Amino acid sequence: MDRIRQYEIFIQIVESGNFTRAAEALGLPRSTVSTVLRALEDRLGEQLLHRTTRQVRPTPQGEQFLEVARELADSMRSAESLFDSRSGPVSGRLRVNMTSQLATRIVLPNLASFQARHPDLELELGASDRLIDPVQDGVDLVVRAAELADSELICRKIGAIAMASCASRSYLDTHGVPENPDDLSRHFIVGYGPWGAPDTHVWEGLGPEGLIRRTLKSRVTVDNTEAYWTAARHGRGIVQIPRYHLADRAEAGQALVEVLADFPPPDLPLSFVYPRRRTASPRLTVFMDWLSDLVRAEGFLAS
Repeated sequence: MDRIRQYEIFIQIVESGNFTRAAEALGLPRSTVSTVLRALEDRLGEQLLHRTTRQVRPTPQGEQFLEVARELADSMRSAESLFDSRSGPVSGRLRVNMTSQLATRIVLPNLASFQARHPDLELELGASDRLIDPVQDGVDLVVRAAELADSELICRKIGAIAMASCASRSYLDTHGVPENPDDLSRHFIVGYGPWGAPDTHVWEGLGPEGLIRRTLKSRVTVDNTEAYWTAARHGRGIVQIPRYHLADRAEAGQALVEVLADFPPPDLPLSFVYPRRRTASPRLTVFMDWLSDLVRAEGFLAS
């Protein structure tokens, strides 16, 4: 048995959590899976797994080897598929992390079409607003409103997200409608970002002479987009959100009112981020292509 196949069996054992489920997923006898793992550990001279009667989990050495094994297995599959027009359907597990709004409003409602095309591909979707390091967190792909200059990461821009400043009708009835950025001195902003982060109370807009920044008073700061939206809807201050979500929420009866439309916030870049040393596997490529097409078709990106 070649080494790449041994690595694939080791990966499946870890992902399945025990030898029996791994054997079933691979279509191999359990004894073969156990034998391959023992041979791999003997060759490396390291114990890769902690074994109990119910489950297995990687040792520290196993965690290190797992990352390298995945890269090698993905690289080999990518190399073999370059010139093979008969390549079969993509399969395996793909770990993706994106913002909760992107996941719940766009990706999950449309995921059936993607999975119908790739039924053997299992998607492990993390929907969170905290900053994810794909290397440290073991994630294949991160989708974020960012452009990065990290030598360890590849950052592939999908497009730009059109933004809007808005507030609830009740807030504007109480505090008035700002007509220009100078009026913001009398207004509150809903802060957004990790606790203690700088610039969580900054409003940004584009005027005739370029970027305008104003630091506003704030009565509440949140660290996820759902709380951000809810705070605005209940009159806690002005927010800046993707224009797509502004229209989307209006259809759901949760409308906010756009303000300072003549001074729109700068567009935000939307990017794919993944480890530089990991070759883009076929499953990673098909997902990125699908999501790129989806966000454009849904009108999520600026035209």
